[in-house]
Amino acid sequence: MNWTPVTMQWPAEATAWMDQMESAKDMASVELANTGERLTSLASQATTDLSLIGEAVKGVIANGRAALDGQFGEVPKCFVVTPFQSGVGQGTGYQRFLSAPNLVQRLADKLEDSADPAHPTGEQYALVILFLGTRFDQMAGVLSKFNALMPIAELQKAERRAQHLFELDASKWELPTIGALPPWADLPLERCTVLKEASASINGQLARLEAYAADTSPLDDLAELAQRKAEQAVGLDSKLDAIKQLLANGTPDTSMQSRLLGPGDASELRAQLLEGEDAPGHEWVLSSGVMLVGSLQGLSFVRELVGL
Repeated sequence: MNWTPVTMQWPAEATAWMDQMESAKDMASVELANTGERLTSLASQATTDLSLIGEAVKGVIANGRAALDGQFGEVPKCFVVTPFQSGVGQGTGYQRFLSAPNLVQRLADKLEDSADPAHPTGEQYALVILFLGTRFDQMAGVLSKFNALMPIAELQKAERRAQHLFELDASKWELPTIGALPPWADLPLERCTVLKEASASINGQLARLEAYAADTSPLDDLAELAQRKAEQAVGLDSKLDAIKQLLANGTPDTSMQSRLLGPGDASELRAQLLEGEDAPGHEWVLSSGVMLVGSLQGLSFVRELVGL
């Protein structure tokens, strides 16, 4: 398989199990909407029967838990290379560079590093993602797109350093301005002994008064809790829908290249990685990369996320 520009998208196939939860979510939403009414009339009722919805969602809950375990049960191995890592990039001082071919070679050599105790063994698949740039601001921008969806500590460090280097280079031509010294400052009233004691006394009295003012019945507390749960469910669904909308109609990004390798052992994966004539060249002087090694099922989420 050749290198392919990454199209960030919602992994619909890998998250198809979420659709099984829709019926249970709808039932739960209806129950939450009716909870306030049941609580209001609870004074005239001995019990409230919730067994119907409980029995109805048991199967859905079991399927959902099993799907979650299957999705995140096979965690792939992860290896990251950035120009700023010790002994990796070329250059002096803060200015470190790593071209795309040298990055690919680093990733390939790591596959046969038997001295690493976490070295993957057996027949596996590998997903390789390259982040390409020629300027520090471009490098930070490319990494930020990926880190927003799949944050990896080493890539986040590289993103921050690239952004800081760009800002440092841009700000070195700016002349600082400052007013006459000494400057204005806020009066530290909180350090005044009299005010500290007065504040402690008044806060204690206000706390007691607030306790009386907040005197509510258990039914009111339960109704408020049900309302908060309903709002929380709506908020979580809104966040998920916002992510799906953000990833809808994605366009290929040539500054991110991905490739799926395998199946094969470490030597075979290394050979496949070094094959091909369409690999990015030395013109990409600020390159970073991540290699994920695992089963095809374990890689399915990230693989679909990057459009493979």
